[in-house]
Amino acid sequence: MKYFFLLSLTLIGLGVCAMAADANATAAGGKNPNRAIRYPARPLWLGRAAADPGASRWMLRLDMKAFKKTNLGKFVLNEAKEFASPIDAAANMLQFDPRKDLAAITAMGSVNQGEDQENGVLLIHGNFNPAHLLKLAKTNTKDLKEEKLGKHNLLSWKETDEESGEEKIQYGCIASEKLIVMGSGAELVKFALKHYDVAAPNQKAAKIANTILNRGLKFVDKPYFLAGAVRVRELKVPPEAKILEKVTALGFTFTEEEGNLKGLIKLNAEDEDSSTQIQQMIQGLLALAQLSSIGEKEEHSKRNVEILKSIKIDRNATMVSMTMDTAMTNITNSLRYRLAKAKEEKKVEAKEKPKKK
Repeated sequence: MKYFFLLSLTLIGLGVCAMAADANATAAGGKNPNRAIRYPARPLWLGRAAADPGASRWMLRLDMKAFKKTNLGKFVLNEAKEFASPIDAAANMLQFDPRKDLAAITAMGSVNQGEDQENGVLLIHGNFNPAHLLKLAKTNTKDLKEEKLGKHNLLSWKETDEESGEEKIQYGCIASEKLIVMGSGAELVKFALKHYDVAAPNQKAAKIANTILNRGLKFVDKPYFLAGAVRVRELKVPPEAKILEKVTALGFTFTEEEGNLKGLIKLNAEDEDSSTQIQQMIQGLLALAQLSSIGEKEEHSKRNVEILKSIKIDRNATMVSMTMDTAMTNITNSLRYRLAKAKEEKKVEAKEKPKKK
């Protein structure tokens, strides 16, 4: 089962990340821009109260079908050819090829502050062979336990946390030919199955995810990637970004249109003073990013500056918006440069290792 988890994380890491939504988000919105945002009552069908096993504070979604059609998606798939052999081997073993069979990834979760514990659910949408995958899991997963849950088999197994070294129990279910559910708790997986194991789980997840951002932060596009969060103070905010605890809701999306990559980030703050501070912080980070390009190759530096200059920041009362609209060639050329640089650095490290011994 861990193959599914690692596979999903790899694909998420190709160009995405983030979060979105909870029913309890905040108080009523309205014509007054200073009032907080209203979220739909049950945006994730995962419960309203924090004590509810399905209560969620963040969500992200990557529509792989749409992503693969974009220039960025084609670039990523082309770069992945370098790893064709291990991907082909995994695809043959799983009878699941992510390059063709993965439709989307939806993730959601929260943080239990009392126990400093992260809780989350991962929905993998695609074309699966449930019987084969279940047999494979039973054969290859140590200490795998199985619990009959209606028409489903709830699986559980132990995984060692790489950071703490602690063993943690993970849960999962091969729900159907279209859906696999994984989670940090049995109740979370059960809750997700109750609401997402339907005839068209991917379409339902997409509809709910878009509804969240459209109602809360007024996003209008249907992007290939979206993410958002509410009650940010309940999430783990790094000390250097303490101001983000003043954010009541945030969201961001990526789309591609007419050869340009378009990104949109929206943050709603508790008050106008906080939104001003957040705007200033973002402007400072952009300035630092431009300075960091100094020392890079001239062509790459110019490209980075062009990308950064395409980012516009706007503030309206408590809402801060940041938009990016840049040529896709700027992004792919920048990624190509960084990948080549990383390879060169690895070669240097490999040559220096014997010397250190």
